[in-house]
Amino acid sequence: MNYLGVDFHKNYSTVTIIDQKGKVLQRLKLYNSKDSFTEFLRPYQQEVLAVVEACRNWHVAVDLLDGLVKEITLAHPFKVRAIAEAKIKTDSIDSETLVQLLRADLIPQAYLRDKANQIKQRILRSRSFYVKLKTQIKNRIHYIIDAQGEEEIREGAKGFSDLFGKKGLEWLGSLELCEPDNKLLKNLLETYEVICQKISETEWLIKEIMAKDRDCQLLLTIPGIGDFLCVLVKVEIGDISRFRTSSHLCSYAGLVSSTYSSGGKSWNGRITKQGNKWLRWAMVEAVVPAINSSGELRSYYERIKSRKGSKVAKVATARRLLCIVYRVLKERDSFRVNKKDIRKKFSGAAFNPE
Repeated sequence: MNYLGVDFHKNYSTVTIIDQKGKVLQRLKLYNSKDSFTEFLRPYQQEVLAVVEACRNWHVAVDLLDGLVKEITLAHPFKVRAIAEAKIKTDSIDSETLVQLLRADLIPQAYLRDKANQIKQRILRSRSFYVKLKTQIKNRIHYIIDAQGEEEIREGAKGFSDLFGKKGLEWLGSLELCEPDNKLLKNLLETYEVICQKISETEWLIKEIMAKDRDCQLLLTIPGIGDFLCVLVKVEIGDISRFRTSSHLCSYAGLVSSTYSSGGKSWNGRITKQGNKWLRWAMVEAVVPAINSSGELRSYYERIKSRKGSKVAKVATARRLLCIVYRVLKERDSFRVNKKDIRKKFSGAAFNPE
């Protein structure tokens, strides 16, 4: 058996192949094409175990190696400390360090998603990106309206339960403000319309997944999690069995407190924000609708807010929601708000802001 380490870049990869004793058999730079990798690996007849670091476009490297090697391992970039903390760092050293760690079975693995999951993930993340832009544009429009000197305009905006509903948008489109605010508002409304169209183009995927996936239907029973968020959460988590506890899932989403320990003393800091930022974003987005529809979650949110402020309370509630997600997926049972043991059942790994 031979071992292959791939240090992947946009246009090329530095590869190192070693034998069972750790002797370097070959090291060179390859263009990122199937033909280049096929020719390079031809002499080894698929008797190769390969490792790729989970970089920005790791799936391209995995596709290049697919069918050419016996097995592919995806290395967790933040946990491969030998590379991250190296004083002398080159592509050749990186690829050799990776492959030597693979031979010694010391690679901290990242989740290797299947191709179908990757495709869904890219589509849903693009939608999430547009949703974030949509929120930014709405905030900017609010800023322009609030900056107007005419009280009639500011009060007019307050007359809509949803300023970006049908009637609200019609009112915004009919406004004639002083320049340059008038032009800025028109440009923002045009951009808002385009982004709404881009978001609606992904509805087909959400409906398709919802219809076929039992887990998504279970997630829909959780307060605050609607059609889009339940699909996004399911796709980002993948196989729930890869997380032993809800704490592991919260850590994966970066919703756990950073911990510092020295001289026998320990203290907690802000959340790590390391891990899956899209899953973390989904949980935070679900907080407001969740506390509006669940008395239990609102009570929890208000209790934390009174002591620590709204930001900490929002993060704490997001983590509690993720703990609920874990239990629902793990036990494959819908969330029922009338359970008497709701607090005990779903707060075992809840964020503790004390």
